[in-house]
This record gives sequence, C-alpha cells and structure tokens, in this order.
Amino acid sequence: MPLTKVDTKKPIRGYIKPNKTQRVDCQKVINALDYADLSRGPGTLHTYGSARIDMQGKTALGASNIQVQIGSKTASTLIISKTALDITDITNQKGMVNAAISVLNQSMDSGTIWNIEGTLP
Repeated sequence: MPLTKVDTKKPIRGYIKPNKTQRVDCQKVINALDYADLSRGPGTLHTYGSARIDMQGKTALGASNIQVQIGSKTASTLIISKTALDITDITNQKGMVNAAISVLNQSMDSGTIWNIEGTLP
C-alpha cells in the first residue's frame, strides 16, 4: 500500500500562523529533517531562528508525532503511522522524508493536523 497524506481537518491546538519571517524559519527547520529524525525519541530535532521542530513522542499505536513550534505555540503537526516508518529501502526512506516535509508545510498552511499512512518496502 503506498503512502497517503491525509488532512484530518482537526485544528492544531495552540496554532500560530507564522508571519513572513517565522515562516522562513519554519521552512528551514522542516527542510533539515532526515529519515532518522522521524523515529527519534521526544525532544528538539532542529532549531532555526524563531522556529524549532520537535518530536513529541509516540502515540499508543507507535506513530510519531512531529510538530513545528514557535515559542509555546504550534505552527504545524504531523502524525506518521508506524507502518509508514518501517521502511528499509534507502530510496523509499528519502521519499518518506520528502512526504513529511510536504505535509508539514501543508499543515502550516491549513492549521490542521496531517497524517502520513501506508507502507513502502
């Protein structure tokens, strides 16, 4: 089953719509993601200017909860299913990172929580 990007339509709690400068900072931390970041434990993954990208931890089903933060507010939220994280092929891992970057930007634009679901080899 291929990866699918899903807008849950659920609003991000504590959402902040980034201003122009904050948006550039958010895009830089989002673009710093690599595959290893997607499964790390809780904590800050990358910081740039006013923005940071945090691994909030795992859900009860083993999904990763990744958020872009500005101060105590959230600019973007992504939940990646455990099956989507179980990718062994290096090319597909790069595709997973590209999907995560895309979805985090879409979440920042919409103010809603997005999911990545499915599986790849």
